[in-house]
Amino acid sequence: ILTGLGLLLVMVGSLLSGAPAHAIMSGAESPRARSSDSDYADGREAFLRKDWEGTITALLKVIERRPHHDNAHNMLGFAYRKLGNYEKALYHYEKALELNPRHKQALEYLGEGYLELGRIEDAKATARRLDEVCRFVVMAFDNNGWKYGCEELADLKEAFAKHGVPWPLPE
Repeated sequence: ILTGLGLLLVMVGSLLSGAPAHAIMSGAESPRARSSDSDYADGREAFLRKDWEGTITALLKVIERRPHHDNAHNMLGFAYRKLGNYEKALYHYEKALELNPRHKQALEYLGEGYLELGRIEDAKATARRLDEVCRFVVMAFDNNGWKYGCEELADLKEAFAKHGVPWPLPE
């Protein structure tokens, strides 16, 4: 059984000899490991269950220890928005974007929040900002695995349609 350097040498030799390449991936998805930060793992699991109170409880502990955690701020913003607390939602979206100005999901959710609040010009500005970020995306990887393109832009466009607001970008 070849491993490590031996496998690499066989692959390089095959490429140089013109022989067919050998696959090194099984195609099977690897199981996802639970985060070593139990509060973050609990918060993410609560988020996926749509348990907004549980999300907030767990992720507030995370940002108390790690205030730079952009994903925790983003999920907090979403949870607060789902509970109707737009002041805290907008704060956490903005914090996520301060930490990571290219956080596509935070931009999508912020745009949706603005639509819900009737802040149409802010929603349009956020859509344009997300569009700029998405221009650089061909493939992306997030907590849910690999994906193509910028799904966040398509989701925000759907939210505009749901609110009866014309999409501010060229088709």
